[in-house]
Amino acid sequence: MAQEKYAILSENNDMVLCEAVLMDRRGTKMTMKIVDDINILKGLKAVKFHAMESYAEIYQGQIVEINNNIVSFGDVVNISAQMRREIKLKIRVETNLIKTFPMDKEKIPRAIPIATNDISCGGMGFVSKADLNKEDSYEVVIPITSDPIIIDVEIMRKEFLPDKNMYVYGSKFLDLNIVGERLLREAIFKTQLRRHRRKIKVMEEKNKWWKKCRAKQKKW
Repeated sequence: MAQEKYAILSENNDMVLCEAVLMDRRGTKMTMKIVDDINILKGLKAVKFHAMESYAEIYQGQIVEINNNIVSFGDVVNISAQMRREIKLKIRVETNLIKTFPMDKEKIPRAIPIATNDISCGGMGFVSKADLNKEDSYEVVIPITSDPIIIDVEIMRKEFLPDKNMYVYGSKFLDLNIVGERLLREAIFKTQLRRHRRKIKVMEEKNKWWKKCRAKQKKW
């Protein structure tokens, strides 16, 4: 039987704190085994957690007990209906926005470099040096999924930042289906976890280096 994996989210719902594996589910109680550092959950009272391979499983629960790397949750409720498209995950991905010309097939689509600030299943925030017209038609290439997906987007907000000489945009996805939504969210979770683990590893290496330096200083 395949393990049910969950991403435990930060209080602001914008970062994946750690990965967990479901051990037991009974009514409004769930027990999970934390794959990463359990200390990141200490001090938290309530968290949200999202099934990594299902678009319709977003839960909120109270942390009842933490024992080694096992966490017990109580008062667990499924909040997918109200949260599915509201969870914006901070992630920087450099990709291209494609300007399309649906009414003029002779024109060649133009690739515009962008970098995302956050992505949800409803849309994305991104920055670009290009001055984009909100009335034009665009597609975005999402390169972090197992197979890159292309989504039609509509620009909703636009702001120019003079100090950075670039524009900040808010956009809405127009045609993201359930399969694409699952692939997108799963890819974001995995990318965030990989980057988070890399940061922790770098910090651990720095701490080891400092300890060695201090030990040498004491000998002197």
